[in-house]
Amino acid sequence: MRLERSIAIARPIEVVFAYVTTMDNVKSWLPVKDIRAVSEGPMRVGATYAQTAVFMGRQFDSTIEVTRYEPPRLFAFKMIHGPFPLANTMTFAPTPDGGTMLTVIGEAEPGNALNFVGPLVTPIVKKQLENQVSALKQAIEVRPAG
Repeated sequence: MRLERSIAIARPIEVVFAYVTTMDNVKSWLPVKDIRAVSEGPMRVGATYAQTAVFMGRQFDSTIEVTRYEPPRLFAFKMIHGPFPLANTMTFAPTPDGGTMLTVIGEAEPGNALNFVGPLVTPIVKKQLENQVSALKQAIEVRPAG
């Protein structure tokens, strides 16, 4: 399953990128109850984070690994331990008005045992992605500009 969503955020690209890649901010826009660094050091390719998240009403633990980190244009991670393979890619582009166009691409492989429910789950996951990018936009734009 592959989903993509773009949203315009009225803040400069550097501000949006910094907010998204600061793991302490994740709980403000994703259904994450807890997240902590597993690896030491700053955000970078190969950095790992353990998280407790909620998906479709079920809580699960997982570990994510940063796969691309190119400030302020690209951030990607994949789930390396968890209920199913998941990869997210986020691209950031400046807009003519000084804001940012954020595009989120999520790819998940629920596994052969769940393939038959894919068509049923896709609209739910799509709505969840819509809610997440809207929450991210609001979380960033509510902060004072500058």
